Formats: sequence, C-alpha cells, structure tokens
Amino acid sequence: MIGPIAFDRGNIIPIMPILRANRAFTRVRHLPTCRSIAFILSITLLVASARSEFPEKPIKIIIPTNTGGEVDTMARIFQRALQQNSIIPVKTVILNLPGAGGTLGTRRLKESPPDGYTIGLWTPGIVTSKTMGIVTYDHSDFAIIGRTGYSELALGVLNSSKYDSIESLIAQSKERPRSVKVATNIGLPVHLTPLMFAEGAGIEFNFVQTGGGSKRLASILGKHTDLSLFSLLEFIKFGSTGLTPLVVLSNERTGHFPDVPTAKELGVDLVMNDARIWIAPKDTPPERIEYIANALKSVMALPEIIEEYKTLGIYNEFGEPEEIDAFLDNMSERVAPLVAKARKL
Repeated sequence: MIGPIAFDRGNIIPIMPILRANRAFTRVRHLPTCRSIAFILSITLLVASARSEFPEKPIKIIIPTNTGGEVDTMARIFQRALQQNSIIPVKTVILNLPGAGGTLGTRRLKESPPDGYTIGLWTPGIVTSKTMGIVTYDHSDFAIIGRTGYSELALGVLNSSKYDSIESLIAQSKERPRSVKVATNIGLPVHLTPLMFAEGAGIEFNFVQTGGGSKRLASILGKHTDLSLFSLLEFIKFGSTGLTPLVVLSNERTGHFPDVPTAKELGVDLVMNDARIWIAPKDTPPERIEYIANALKSVMALPEIIEEYKTLGIYNEFGEPEEIDAFLDNMSERVAPLVAKARKL
C-alpha cells in the first residue's frame, strides 16, 4: 500500500514517502531548539522556585513560656497587629512551650527548619542558660531578627508586704542574711539580676525556684515568697493585684513610678533592661530574616502600637541584629563571674 495520493497537474504522486521524509527533516532541524527550550524551561523553573513568594503559609511563633506572661503578651500584641493590618499575607500561630527555664522552647526552635516559617521570641536568657551550663547553645546558634523595644526592670513585692521600702528590705537582709525569699527561674536573668543587686548591696537573698513570670507572680501573691524581678510592663499590667516595685534598675526614675528610687541612688551600680528578642533557626535565608524584621518594624510604627507601648512602659526602639549580638555578648561577660555562686543556690 502506498498510502494517500495527490494530483499535481494531472500527475498522480504518492505523498506518504514525502511526509515521512519531511517529518524526519523537521525532527533533525528542530532538535537543537527543543534542547534549548528544555534548558530555558529548567532555568525558569529554578528561578521561579528561588523567587517564590514568602510567606506562603502560616508562620509559627514559639514562646518558651506559659500564656499570660510578658513574653507571651508581647507576641500576641504583634500577632494581632500583623493580622488586623494585613502587614503579612498569612496568619501567625503562637505555640507556647514552657519548661526548663525556657530551654524546651528554644531547643525546639533551634531544631526547626531554617525556612523562615518558624521564629521565636525570647529574652537575654538565651545567653544565661548556656553560661549556667543548662544548655550548650546561645544566641550565636540562632539568626537574630531584632529587638522590638525594651522595658525597664524593677524588684518588687506585694503592697501588703512587711517591706514597705527597698531600704527596709536591705536592712532586714543585713540583719538576717537569706531571710528574704526571692521567686526566680534558676539560670535566667530573673535569677542572675537580683543576685547582682544583692552583691552590690552587700546582702544575701534566699532564691526559690518557681518558674516563669506567671508562676513568680502567683508565688508573690500567695505570699510564698517576698520579692521578685519584673519588667515595668508587668508592674503596670498586674498593678491591680497589688504588685508594686521597690527599686528600679534604670539610670533615672521612671515616670510611671516616680516615687520608686533607682539602684544607683542606693549606691548599687546596676542598670538592666528587659529586651524582647526575635530569633530564628540559624541559616534562615537573610532575605526572609529581613522580611520578618521589616514586618515587625511596620507594627512598631502603627499609631495604636506606639500608644500601647507608652501605656505599657515599653521603649519603642527596634534593635538591629548587630546591636543585639553586642548586647548579649556583654551580658554573657557580666554574668560569667556569678555562675559559681549562682549554682549553689
């Protein structure tokens, strides 16, 4: 069978052999072009993958404390603002992982994929936990996103406490060493900062392990302990419970509590603040770190957040990663000499 035929000016011409020949020629002629197309397509797919939109799915925020504490409060302020103002196109999900002085949460974060979809909010405790030998990692094992403001710190009591001033508390401690019970979380700044104050004042505290902010507050309210370290935010937030500051660890007295003296006024050279630091797994792409940092800065620039910060006594200043690294390095150096004594408590 010779297949279809064609008529050319009266001549009968079999066309199948011609078609076959033409197809063969077409395949040969376009072979390089097909390969080029395949190459271009593969590059296009790689570029598209590299430039894929971020974020495309919810971002998880790990909080190494219980709900209700200061870190959790700060995280929820940002979660609410990010979503209500559509600053990012996806939801954020807060995951509270309390325990072991925050190390359960930081370890989970450290072991998470470095893709920008898992971040965390924590304190300078990321440094002190390693200094105390609780964990083997510190801030250098994470990608620092930035600090979303800071709050002054103060040592405080229940307003019905027998200690109506920091002077009376110091006098009692000198007369009866270790008689003042301090609610703390061993190995974290809430432990080492009061220890630094005691060293400077020439007294000794009796430290009692209670846990995170909400547990320390419960211990004070239940009169199981006498004193603890809280941020200005917490003194304002829980003021209605009777929590009141005795001494502020700042350069100057705060406008929120103008009658409360600074440690410097007592001759104790101790100035500390409560930084809230956003971190991500190490090797998270820099462009994703920058994206998240810019989103956080956008929240801080919102008029309602500026006002809320003022109300809560938080300084609205973003800290860049380089600044935070230097701050944490310095803190590590300051607490290192106290480790031996702190471990005995």
